Amino acid sequence: MKGRWQAVLVIAGLVCLSFMIPLVGLLSSAALGLVVLRQGLPAASTVLVPSAVVVAVFGGVVLGSVAAPLIYALLLWLPTAVAAWVLRISRRIDWALASVVVPALVAVLAVYGLVGDPAEFWSEKLTLMVQPLLDQAPAGFDADGARSGLRVAAHYATGFVSAGSALSVFMTLMLARWWQSLLYNPGGFRTEFLELRPSPAFAYAALVSIGGAMLLPWPALAELMWNLGLVFFVLYLMVGIAVIHSLLSRRPAGKFWLAGLYLLLFVIPQVAIPVVLMGFTDVWMDWRHRRVAGA
Repeated sequence: MKGRWQAVLVIAGLVCLSFMIPLVGLLSSAALGLVVLRQGLPAASTVLVPSAVVVAVFGGVVLGSVAAPLIYALLLWLPTAVAAWVLRISRRIDWALASVVVPALVAVLAVYGLVGDPAEFWSEKLTLMVQPLLDQAPAGFDADGARSGLRVAAHYATGFVSAGSALSVFMTLMLARWWQSLLYNPGGFRTEFLELRPSPAFAYAALVSIGGAMLLPWPALAELMWNLGLVFFVLYLMVGIAVIHSLLSRRPAGKFWLAGLYLLLFVIPQVAIPVVLMGFTDVWMDWRHRRVAGA
């Protein structure tokens, strides 16, 4: 926020550092998102272009490739920039969330429309990735079982990749919004996030997706529905977290319980299921306002 070149230094520098510390790249996306939120796309483009040049030079000199680091950086930056632009012009966090989720759903549909057998495609890619590890596995390790597990996972890899991408974009957007709130509107982010509620149309689409996955007799179509369902899972995970934040916000030990929730989500991923259900059913139950009305 102090100037263009300071922003370029942070945004490009964090991407370059992410080749050694991968998750640092998310901070770079959030920094660009902050520029978009505060100053808009035209100003952000004057930061994005020099940052891309810096990453390209870094890739050519240090990594021996210009295209790969540049594509990696753009894949980090552009989705967050678009979502931040939507949030800036609409001032609605639910619209910003939709701008993240809808492309992820479209990506799943595109893969199943353009790739003949997505499961086979992912099975080959996953096998290539883990084969060096399997070759170095200790004696007694069940390599055949691991390969069998990879073949099963390949059926849902499209959904996992799309859902994971949507989750990372939304997290970087929320980080950018939080930074903006700290700088210019203290407390604004908290109020906005606690009221996160996507359109009910997403809930009905999720019902169709999960119902189709469970009931359709055609395996290929059912597999597509399961992959779409993974994107909806991430959507309502975010909503569920917002609902729980709202429910605990007025309790004396609310911060303690929230810390416990995040720890459990990290240690025991299955805890995400009731969180997702709470976010999903909020469409009809309106848990946040129900609590306020009964307080």
